[in-house]
Amino acid sequence: MNTSWLKVIGEVLTSEAVMEPVIAALLGYGINVYNKNRRFRMIMEITADVVDYIEEHYKEWGIKGNQKMEKFLEIFAREFKKHFGRKPTREELETAKIRAEALVFRARLASMNYYNYDNYNIIKKSVIKK
Repeated sequence: MNTSWLKVIGEVLTSEAVMEPVIAALLGYGINVYNKNRRFRMIMEITADVVDYIEEHYKEWGIKGNQKMEKFLEIFAREFKKHFGRKPTREELETAKIRAEALVFRARLASMNYYNYDNYNIIKKSVIKK
């Protein structure tokens, strides 16, 4: 059995001309994934901080309901720009809104002492139906 063709393919694949672009592509992909995860974590941290800030001050500002979400978007955009040097995209704002609503919902559940999973599902279903 002649396996010299396998040796040639192995030499071609391990040559510098092939390996350098492969390594560069893998490194680029890794950096891209890391930056995406870092950006997502930063969005989550900013969201949590802004929600806490608004929940602490909304009464003294005299706002409630939808006004709180408007204030959240205003402060979030400002904080986002401080961290990233640009305005948030529509997708990033949507992610932040969803995360903010989830944080407020969980805080409301915690304040009502609904910690176990069964009560959480009952409340979640009743909120979704409305």
